[in-house]
Amino acid sequence: MKHLLVLLFLCVPGSAALVLGQDEKREAAKTPETLSGRPLNISNLARLPYRQLIKIAQSDGGSKPDAEMYKLRIKSQNPKVESKDIELFLNLKEGPMVVVVNDQGFLEIPHNKELLEANPELVANQPRGTLNIFVDIEVPKVSPPNIVDGKVKYQELFRPLVEIQNEMRKVDPTFGLGGQQFVLEIETDEEPIKITRTLGARTFRPNSRGKVYMIMEAYLYEENPDVEIPDDAKMNVLPATPEEIEDIRSR
Repeated sequence: MKHLLVLLFLCVPGSAALVLGQDEKREAAKTPETLSGRPLNISNLARLPYRQLIKIAQSDGGSKPDAEMYKLRIKSQNPKVESKDIELFLNLKEGPMVVVVNDQGFLEIPHNKELLEANPELVANQPRGTLNIFVDIEVPKVSPPNIVDGKVKYQELFRPLVEIQNEMRKVDPTFGLGGQQFVLEIETDEEPIKITRTLGARTFRPNSRGKVYMIMEAYLYEENPDVEIPDDAKMNVLPATPEEIEDIRSR
């Protein structure tokens, strides 16, 4: 079973920042917000409202809407910050509810009516905008492109990617609108891939592992040129970060 990692930045814009009253400020000063007891400036910390957290957890079509517990994964964008360094709590009025992060970065969030009504924020001991929440979403099965005599149309080559993206938008209507989130991984051994256009040809040569990575270009999708590709090429649709997308484009 293939899964897609959906990344969400655990942060709250300044306009929606949590404002503490004077009594709460005094209480926060007396009570350490983390297991380690390190003092924290809550306004600068990564935070996410509980209802939004549950929405993320339920974004997988296979999850049960009435589950008592949801499992998520968290990871820092800073490679020096390990899972054991991340401390979380739900900021309840009656006191912080600690959410334990294990060595692999997994955490379990309770799901109940009381928490939904209270909608506390999940607060981390890391700067806002530096954490990613992961949820596994099953990637829908799609048929491979129809390659005939070593040729396929550009739109047909990228059809699996487009179909997966359309399915993901049923879960999140904004998915992919901010930029591409998938790439084609094509294993051709040593054979190149060639796009033949009216104004010339473009050749993609495999890397040392015999693989070619391609992103879908809007102008080529509209033009729909012929693509020369081995009949037995193996293909995968893979999620990619903006940095990986840009790296592929620059090549």
